[in-house]
Amino acid sequence: MTEMMLEAAERTSRGKGGVRKLRQQGIVPGIVYGRGEPLPVQVAAKQAERLVHALHGGERLIGVRFANGETRSVIMKEVQTTATGGRLLHIDFHEIDVTKTVVVTVEVRAVGHSDGVRLGGILQTITREVDVECLPTDIPEYLDADLTPLKIGDNFHVRDLVLPQGLRLVTSPDETLFVVSAQITEEEEKAREEAAVEAEEIRAAVPAAEGEPAPAVEKAAE
Repeated sequence: MTEMMLEAAERTSRGKGGVRKLRQQGIVPGIVYGRGEPLPVQVAAKQAERLVHALHGGERLIGVRFANGETRSVIMKEVQTTATGGRLLHIDFHEIDVTKTVVVTVEVRAVGHSDGVRLGGILQTITREVDVECLPTDIPEYLDADLTPLKIGDNFHVRDLVLPQGLRLVTSPDETLFVVSAQITEEEEKAREEAAVEAEEIRAAVPAAEGEPAPAVEKAAE
């Protein structure tokens, strides 16, 4: 996959005061580490925001390009943002050797219309990320999960993903990504709530003998 490019400059402003001034000028401070001495850098906030948005929380090969023509191959490892508003505060870039495999997190994209959902089921997303090992140049933008065959009660596991050549799964193949579950009617939901309240009342009404645990209350059948 082609590198995503990001223009950067070596950062000379250090300390809280210098970094605060950069942010006021629309510049995001960062650091490139992993090979040799860590290099403080700075990037334009708007360009960095576009890049972070394009990554969707995943990891991709990025070329950090400097004014002198030097380009460093990196993966964005950590993004710090403000608690409110999500404004970028700092970015960590991990410099890598493009000839060696890396472990990265890749987004999983749900595609297709599940048979179970068409019949009234509910699609639940457990997670949309998996970890894979591959060469940096083989990192995919996302992996597709074809949910078309799923019926009500079916799960889509990591092992069901079709991986491009060159990728090896690191996440457990038994991990669940998506579930199609049956809808719960209002009557069923009310019955569950009443059963839970009744169980609590029974537990409270039977005092435990001194030094012994309170008797267990069987769960109401779902």
